[in-house]
Amino acid sequence: MEEYLVECWNCAATYNAAEAVLCNHPDPTTVCPFCLKCFCSAGKEFRQRFWRECPQCLRERRELIQGNRKPRLGEMLLQAGKITPEALQEAMGKQAFMRKPLGEILVMMGSLTLEELHLFLADQKLVERIDLTEFELDKKLVKRLGAACCVVHRIVPIEIYHFAEGEILRFAVQSVDHIAAVKRSRILCNFVLIPYLASPEQFAPLFEAVTELSRQG
Repeated sequence: MEEYLVECWNCAATYNAAEAVLCNHPDPTTVCPFCLKCFCSAGKEFRQRFWRECPQCLRERRELIQGNRKPRLGEMLLQAGKITPEALQEAMGKQAFMRKPLGEILVMMGSLTLEELHLFLADQKLVERIDLTEFELDKKLVKRLGAACCVVHRIVPIEIYHFAEGEILRFAVQSVDHIAAVKRSRILCNFVLIPYLASPEQFAPLFEAVTELSRQG
């Protein structure tokens, strides 16, 4: 990775912008790893100099995101006025070490309610993707929900954790077409449901393990 040392316009710390993450804004800029601020609000001169002097690899990352990405959850929540830029920046910083989706972190921070998140995801028909490469199936969780229920609804349960509003169930599906039936399930209706979309290659072996548990009764 190339080195491109810059001084943050906000906190004056020096960081390697070539390795920095890009923000969720429509015209993405790098995020300072110290103050967690992007430079979208920096002066025009700063922005122009940054992109004029940056390495080609960084320009290519920016152009790839601009040209190929779909709007991200954080960006759409900002545009809808659901969260503030400050809340988004803080959530992005927490996401680096909490390893949870951005929407859930915003709820944990109190910047968004669970109801608002669910309504927004439903209205926008958004389902975040999940990487199950290193995921190990929780057999106790499968048995708590009922292996047969998981098989019928074609889900792989990931985690249950508690909020003031109740219990949240995170689960993976191979197709978004299965989510509506999950939400109608009498067994799962007491949970706040957060679905994730997994690739067929990662989903299949885990679902086979769930199916085997169902066979065992």
